Amino acid sequence: MKHNVDKIILGLDPRGIMTSGGFDVVKRQNIYGKNLNNQNLNLKSVMLSSGNDNSVSIQYLDFFEVHRISVPTFNAYKFARLSAKYILHQDWEVELLVVGDPWESYWSAYFLNRFLDKKIRIQIQVHGDIADPRWRRINLRNRIRFSLAKLSLPRASSVRAVTKYQAENLIKAFGIKREKIVIVPVPITVVSKSVALKSERPKTIGLIGRIHQDRGIWEFIRLIRILNSSSKDFKVVVLGDGPSKDKFLFELGSVIPKKRIIYLGQLTESELHKAWKRIGVLVSMAPVESYGRAMRESLIAGVPVWATTSAGVKDLMDNCKKDEVKILDLGKSDASLDKDFSSLLKTKVSSDFSERFIKENNTYAAKLAHSWINIINKAR
Repeated sequence: MKHNVDKIILGLDPRGIMTSGGFDVVKRQNIYGKNLNNQNLNLKSVMLSSGNDNSVSIQYLDFFEVHRISVPTFNAYKFARLSAKYILHQDWEVELLVVGDPWESYWSAYFLNRFLDKKIRIQIQVHGDIADPRWRRINLRNRIRFSLAKLSLPRASSVRAVTKYQAENLIKAFGIKREKIVIVPVPITVVSKSVALKSERPKTIGLIGRIHQDRGIWEFIRLIRILNSSSKDFKVVVLGDGPSKDKFLFELGSVIPKKRIIYLGQLTESELHKAWKRIGVLVSMAPVESYGRAMRESLIAGVPVWATTSAGVKDLMDNCKKDEVKILDLGKSDASLDKDFSSLLKTKVSSDFSERFIKENNTYAAKLAHSWINIINKAR
C-alpha cells in the first residue's frame, strides 16, 4: 500500500525546449504552478525535460520542478520509456500529462500511457498557428508535422489555443471537437502599468524574435530595401538570435550601411523593457502568427505595430484602436509603404490597450491551472 504519493500534473519536454528557453520560460511555468497551488493544494506541477551535460539535473522553484532525464531527443518512444522508469522511481501519481506540441511531446505522452498501463488524460498546448495553410507550405518538415498533428490532436483530451482565431483554424483543419478547446493566451511579464507614450517615436524599425527564415526575415530585408529607396535616415534595431542570424545581418548590411543597424542580441525580459524606447515601429513579417507576444508588448510600451496578416494580428486588431496596428502588404506601391511607415512613426498609442491587457493578462495563469483541474475532474 502506497503512502504520501505525490499527485502530479506532468509536462513532457523531450527536445529540451524548457531547459534551452532560459529562466524566463521556467519562471512562467512557476507562475502556472503557483496558480495551480492556489486552486488545489494536492497537485504539483512538474516537467520531465532534457538538456546537455552541463544542464542542472533537477531544478526546484517554489511551485514548479524541472527534472532533466535525458539528452534532447526526437525519439518519443525512448523518452517515454525513460519517463516511465523515472515516474515509478519517484513514486508519482500522474493525474494529467501536459505537452507543448502535437509531435514528439504528444507521442511521448501517448507511449508513456502504454508503459504505465494507464489512460492519463493529455492536454496539447498549441502555440503556433499550425492550421494556417501558409504554415505547412513553409517547408517539408511542416508538412510532415501537419500530418502527425492530424493524428494526435483529435486524440487529445484537451487542446489549448492562444486566440479565438487560432482555435477556429484548429477546429476546421483537424476536426477537433469545440468543447475540447480551451483558449488561454501566454501571460506576459509587465514591469509597470505606467507607459511612456510619445506622439513622435525615434525613426527606427524594430525586428524582435527568432532570426529564422520561417519568420519572414528575407521579406523584412525586402521591406528595408524599399523604404531605403525613399529615405536614408532611419535605422533598424534587431533583437533576438537564431540559425539565420549571421546571414540575415550580412544581407541587411548590404542594403543599408552597418552604422544604421543596431543589433542588441538576445535580451532578457527586463532588458527588453528598456529597449523599447529605441524602437519607433515594430515590424512583424512572420507568415503565420498565432498570438504575437512581441506585438502586444510593443503596444504596452507605446510602440505601434506593422505586421503581415495572421490569426494573432487579427486578434490584436480586435483589441486595439485603429491605426495602432497596420497591415503590412509588400504588394503595395513603394510610395504607399513609405507613407505607412511615416504615419506609424507619428501614431500615439493609447494607454487603453495597456490597461485592458494588463487586467486580462493577470487572469491567464489561473485560467490555465483551472483548465487542468477541470480535465482531471472529468476523468473521475
